[in-house]
Amino acid sequence: MNSHYDYLENAHNNLPDKLSDDELEQWGKTLFEPDKTIAEKKQALAILAHNGNVTVHQHLKKYAENPDPELKEWASLALGESLLFLRSELGVDDEDFIYTGIGKNNDQLRFCFMLLPREEDLFFENWQTILIEKEANDIARKLDCEPEWYEAKGDHFLFSILMPTTISVASFVEKVIGNCNQLGNFILYDYYCGCEKPDDSEISEIMDIVRGKIPPPEF
Repeated sequence: MNSHYDYLENAHNNLPDKLSDDELEQWGKTLFEPDKTIAEKKQALAILAHNGNVTVHQHLKKYAENPDPELKEWASLALGESLLFLRSELGVDDEDFIYTGIGKNNDQLRFCFMLLPREEDLFFENWQTILIEKEANDIARKLDCEPEWYEAKGDHFLFSILMPTTISVASFVEKVIGNCNQLGNFILYDYYCGCEKPDDSEISEIMDIVRGKIPPPEF
């Protein structure tokens, strides 16, 4: 049977009611136990895929990187479904940013942001980058977020934040932008958000996407 069809037909049947964190953790461990059968691992994937839980998503992500050959398609589909449930739990429905990735702590997600000057031909001044970092630190502290790093590059400003799963991206970054713009309206309200720092080769394309000069890639 085609693995994709097999998953669609069987991964959504006879799922248990809401499980405790300990039970979900045990199902996560099932994926990595060599004595477990393929059928048992299919059951684990199906159960884990339908829970919006950061730790669960970590188990699925790790397994999808090196799955049993027979379960490569199941692992990929389960990881995708887990991400959808996690987005729902976070209240993330904004399609204007790119979202993926898990932070270093079990109850946090890592987000890398890129902010741009409001006008394309302008650069952030030193006082503006200092203000962005100050506001991001202040808001992070109030929301129990953890700043990781900041990087000012003139025509863009990058920074990474670890955020609890109870905090939405928009509630953090839009407050940073809004607070800073009270002192000059110098930041573009559109922004980039991803799970990793973009490579130098990606910066220009991302900036063009954020400014609406080229459409975002289709997945």
